Amino acid sequence: MEEKRTDVPEYFRMESFRREEYLSQVGSFTQVQYQLFHNLCDFWDPALDYNQFILKSAKSFLASNNQLELLMGKLKAAHIGLLQYALIDGELKASRIVMTEKDDLLFYYYLGEDLLARQIHDNPHPYLTAKAYDDDGISLPSDMITPLETSMLSPGYAAENREPIIIGINRKMKAPLLIPSGMIEEFITALIGHIRSEAASPSVMENMSRIADVKISELQAGLGKRNPDFWINLCHKIQDQKEELKLRLKGLNPLFFTSAQLLHTYFQNTLTEMKQKEIEQREKKEALKEIIQEFREKETSWTHISLLDEKLKEKEEKWKGFREEFKTAVLVRGEDKEQPDLVLLNNMLMHKDFLFRYFTTSITELRKDLLFMYQGQMTDLLRHNRTDRYSQFFSRSNFRSDILTRVKEQELQLWELLQKPTRVAEAAFHYLQDIRGMKSSRVKDAMGLYFHSDLKSFRNVDTIFQLKLLTLFENSYKELGWFGRFILRLTGRYDSYISMFSDDPTAVSKRQSPSRRSRKKNKGVPGPSGVKNYSAKGPVERPYTPREKKKAWAEFDDAIHRQK
Repeated sequence: MEEKRTDVPEYFRMESFRREEYLSQVGSFTQVQYQLFHNLCDFWDPALDYNQFILKSAKSFLASNNQLELLMGKLKAAHIGLLQYALIDGELKASRIVMTEKDDLLFYYYLGEDLLARQIHDNPHPYLTAKAYDDDGISLPSDMITPLETSMLSPGYAAENREPIIIGINRKMKAPLLIPSGMIEEFITALIGHIRSEAASPSVMENMSRIADVKISELQAGLGKRNPDFWINLCHKIQDQKEELKLRLKGLNPLFFTSAQLLHTYFQNTLTEMKQKEIEQREKKEALKEIIQEFREKETSWTHISLLDEKLKEKEEKWKGFREEFKTAVLVRGEDKEQPDLVLLNNMLMHKDFLFRYFTTSITELRKDLLFMYQGQMTDLLRHNRTDRYSQFFSRSNFRSDILTRVKEQELQLWELLQKPTRVAEAAFHYLQDIRGMKSSRVKDAMGLYFHSDLKSFRNVDTIFQLKLLTLFENSYKELGWFGRFILRLTGRYDSYISMFSDDPTAVSKRQSPSRRSRKKNKGVPGPSGVKNYSAKGPVERPYTPREKKKAWAEFDDAIHRQK
């Protein structure tokens, strides 16, 4: 039995004195009952769990002359509430405290659940009609009943009708059989119980075995299960041999055949719906594959999620809930921790097979643009000493930050991936191992271009893009004319740049002249012969000695004469 919820009755919102005025208009109540009514309203739950109320209320207060039961009896007589009972572990027990507006559908619905539970508990069959309401002192208005043909009774109907309604199964020349929509499952279970209880008679069991052409032991085993094929076959034979069974079994309750008819219809519809569901599941699976394949065919191209939404909207019109199923199956990581088929990044989608290829290809292509740009900037810096314009070159952190900024401007998706090393690592393993069939040892080597040895974190971005400040400097230096190179040497900027851009002090030492290296070793002697300093604003020029200047100008003069 499903728990129902609805809007609270208006008297829940009333002030205490107004509630009591309302209550006095529908009956006579004691002070204890008034207080109980206030307590119930304060829970703001129109279908309150009985045990929850008992646990949160004073037992001594409730125990006084069964005031709760008396109160709910009076509310039931006024058609605004009832204490509902339900079958719990085979016993009728208080289940809910129901509060409704006067003569609301929910009042009759919850009363119907109560009456059906009592019917199943007290009788071998679950057949409830409007007469049961009359016997309880309450007439059920006909407009409260939702008609249903017997042929429509099915698990699908039960699943689709979860809102509280009172179903009336139509019967020729007879009152409809009433089923509260939340108790269809209990109703079917009770029908099976009815057939089983009749089969407790040896003569009924023997005749059922004979007409169904199964052994008694097999029949007994089948009666204890819910195999649709078994029940379809048995109930069909019962209906087909109805007249013969009536003759052989004089005391058989005629409702036995009604139960067989309803069960035959229900389980026949069950099989039909199962087959339809299998077909639908196959079609959905094919639709999933088609959509995924469309993205796979786009390879390293990103697709905006709005295009996927359009496709899912079309499918949703055919299969309700398809959008959520697609999301779970294709976009969300499964319990086995496999990557989802489609990768969603910054509202853009790509098939997982091509994510790592996109990553490496984008780095290769963008590197060309960055290399061209930085090479030009470095050359301009050396030629015109524009240190204020190119601060990105004067510290490793500045350079790396500038690279990331350029990546974000030119290729946002790549920038997003550079923030997600774990996702890229997973994509790399999938592409290199599953798609390319590469051995694990070679996979680690290939990933080593981008990842540290733990394969969990990226290398520095300048390493990933293979952009070395020292290499940029050396290439730009070679592009300078002899005069530009001479000035860099003369002013000492050359050595400052070498020191600034080199990752390896040994490399700096090798690039310096022997005399310069010897002077550098003389650590305790300050003065003009010391090594040059540099800052974020660029290299600081060292003052040269008169002898060094004379030598440099002699070299310059020789170079001039060679040009003539």
